[in-house]
Amino acid sequence: MTDQFALLILIALGVLLLGWYIAGNELMRRRARRLALWSKRVADPLGGTQYIRWLTSQSYRLEVEHPHAPFASVALVGLVESWDVPMVWLWNRWHGRRDLVLVQMALRQQPIWGLELYRPGSLLAGDARYAARQEGWPEEPLDDLCLAAGGAAPADLARRLLAELGERQVDLVRLAVRRRGPHLSLALNVPDPTRLDPADFARLLERLAAATLRYATPPSPAG
Repeated sequence: MTDQFALLILIALGVLLLGWYIAGNELMRRRARRLALWSKRVADPLGGTQYIRWLTSQSYRLEVEHPHAPFASVALVGLVESWDVPMVWLWNRWHGRRDLVLVQMALRQQPIWGLELYRPGSLLAGDARYAARQEGWPEEPLDDLCLAAGGAAPADLARRLLAELGERQVDLVRLAVRRRGPHLSLALNVPDPTRLDPADFARLLERLAAATLRYATPPSPAG
């Protein structure tokens, strides 16, 4: 009797996990399409020509060639939160992982300094920490984030960029400035695209680029 009851529990659990997996994959697919459409609307005001490539059914890369100044190129990579395995979903929620957009921007001028600003324990924290150590930048806490920079001037730039983010700071995963492209990278949680106007986000990217280029080398004669 006990063995039969245990078998029934195992079967019910298996059916539940299978149903969760199927429903989770469908939800991820729909959220990825929604996020991709939102990314396209972000890219529209930047001008240029857009190309999208689906990396998986839940992730994509949207590239913008020849956008307007100050951008030389822009790429938006979307990654949807995992919903197909309950334990993975709970683990990610515990660590604040949601639907994420990574924007990589090559600028028409080269920034003078570099920096890494990231949220500890986030999906991209390891990459940011590794990049900072490769550069030899010391790390220090900045509110609930971690800042790695090579001196007071780039640290001041990080604070200016945070000020431009405003209320979007709470969703920040990683913000990086590099002397070599992509010069400016922004990773942001976007759990609900309907609450973040694409045109407003496009203007935010322009403000971040403008703040970065206050500390940049002069443009080349051909640029």
